[in-house]
Amino acid sequence: MQPRTAVPADVPELIRLRAVALDALGVDPGPADAAWREAARAWFLERVGERPDMRCLVVGGAPGEPLLATGMAWVTYHLPSPLWTDGRRGYLDGIVTDAPARGRGHGRRIVDALVAWLDGIGIHYVQLHASADGEPVYRAAGFTVGRYPGMDLVTTQAPAAPPTPPAPSTPPAPAPGS
Repeated sequence: MQPRTAVPADVPELIRLRAVALDALGVDPGPADAAWREAARAWFLERVGERPDMRCLVVGGAPGEPLLATGMAWVTYHLPSPLWTDGRRGYLDGIVTDAPARGRGHGRRIVDALVAWLDGIGIHYVQLHASADGEPVYRAAGFTVGRYPGMDLVTTQAPAAPPTPPAPSTPPAPAPGS
């Protein structure tokens, strides 16, 4: 099966596969009505389809039917350098194959198609973050450990301020001469 471009009808399955990926990474995706899923629905709807800076590919059924695998690539923008004069880089993310469909090359076909898409739009520097399970797929596709180590910073979100109580209403001032 060759990858195809995702369409809006694939969004429920993209969210399901996102939950599969989170679970594989040791993150509990929570119940079907978890708040992140509605945010993911809006996120995917904004990004699936034909966009000049992003591509979401899927392997599996017709739009709206169960998917076997998915993956995304998008353009990131950085300062120009002598090697990458326009500063553009590609980034792969969300590459996941449903557990029953693993070991059939779906992930590799998605990676190859995304890299080919990036190459076709003139981007020859592609980055990703690999899970332990995904690393062999990426190495087989030619990825190596980056020149610079990745670092993360996670800040805590400030608690929301309590709602301000409504100002007490004051009776209108009497009209002059009343």
